Amino acid sequence: MSVMPENQVFLASHTPYEATAWTPSGSGILTWSVFSIYRATLWSVGSLTVSEQGISNPSYALQFEYLRNISADYIIEASQREMLRLGLHTDANIQRWILAMRGIIPDTSRGDLLWIVFTPGQGVRFLSQKFSQSELLGEIADAEFCQALADIWFHPDCHSAKLRRSLLQEDAA
Repeated sequence: MSVMPENQVFLASHTPYEATAWTPSGSGILTWSVFSIYRATLWSVGSLTVSEQGISNPSYALQFEYLRNISADYIIEASQREMLRLGLHTDANIQRWILAMRGIIPDTSRGDLLWIVFTPGQGVRFLSQKFSQSELLGEIADAEFCQALADIWFHPDCHSAKLRRSLLQEDAA
């Protein structure tokens, strides 16, 4: 009898998918200047399917292990800057989403684990995981927001191409 990895059990407890449906994909570290901000790991239901429109799995998740203390304001403002920079969504929608995120995203400390579970066509859930405890921080049921948030890491013109390649397990070539 094999023991189910903790992250698969965690994801199964917060989604309609069995633990064995979740598979890890790539992982990488976001750095800014000389500072490592977080380690991100991409999880997907089944084998990862990526197209020009983005990830087309029925659900996928990003796990963030913070490597330093980061304020909620910084996380939200960085998300807003990237959405605006990509220019794929209206300013009014971005402002609405940022306001919603302000009620969800917490300050983080070194070692904190935060998750974003993406359900394309539906929305996202934000979760916190500490030790064996988990907490739903909030959810935004908006398909366009789901895509806008995913674009921060997966759009071909995203800010951190190196992290994108690591998450999607693409060659650096």
